Amino acid sequence: MKITLFEDEYALRTNINDFLTLHSYEVEMFGNGNVMLDQCRFNSDLYILDINAPGANGFEVIEWITRNDPGKPVIFMSAYTDIESITRAYHLGCSDYLKKPFELMELLLRVQKLLSHVGDDMIYITSIHAFDLASKQLYAGGSIVNLTKNQRNILYLLTKHRNSVITYDMLIEYIWEDKFIKFNTIASHIREIRAAVKEIMIQNIRGEGYMLKVV
Repeated sequence: MKITLFEDEYALRTNINDFLTLHSYEVEMFGNGNVMLDQCRFNSDLYILDINAPGANGFEVIEWITRNDPGKPVIFMSAYTDIESITRAYHLGCSDYLKKPFELMELLLRVQKLLSHVGDDMIYITSIHAFDLASKQLYAGGSIVNLTKNQRNILYLLTKHRNSVITYDMLIEYIWEDKFIKFNTIASHIREIRAAVKEIMIQNIRGEGYMLKVV
């Protein structure tokens, strides 16, 4: 599993990296928020962020994570204990809050707890493509496949109800909230998904809708 670590203090960053690597995690490290926003691929299983760091701070970084890698757990590390900082952290979507200084074993236990469910929502829809129901992201070999929001929502419904028919009405109600949508608009999105995922088996069910066949 991959963890992205954002911590400006070199010694602490190195210690966390070595400790998590020792426990079989792949760690991507950043010491500056601006560098992280510029270079991070935002495809990790979990993020560990320092709040007070140079460049973009932890609060700004988590907003990027929410947009680029939604649904992933985030642990904030900080010496701040004021209720305003803690409230803001949770409001922005952090999963856990760790007060500095802390024992590395405590961090590991929190990481293990947050990642204990990872994999339950990851469904392989082809031999190399996996769809994450939690984040509504499609992956190929660990990298995100670029799809539009509507295409990801269509794939979410098809994957969640794989090997079952998803009717046109279900698609329209879930994605377009009952707005008037022509069938060829849906068909156009399906064609684009098929073009992006060559091996995918989305069947046309005449007069009803679509079915994603997963073996």
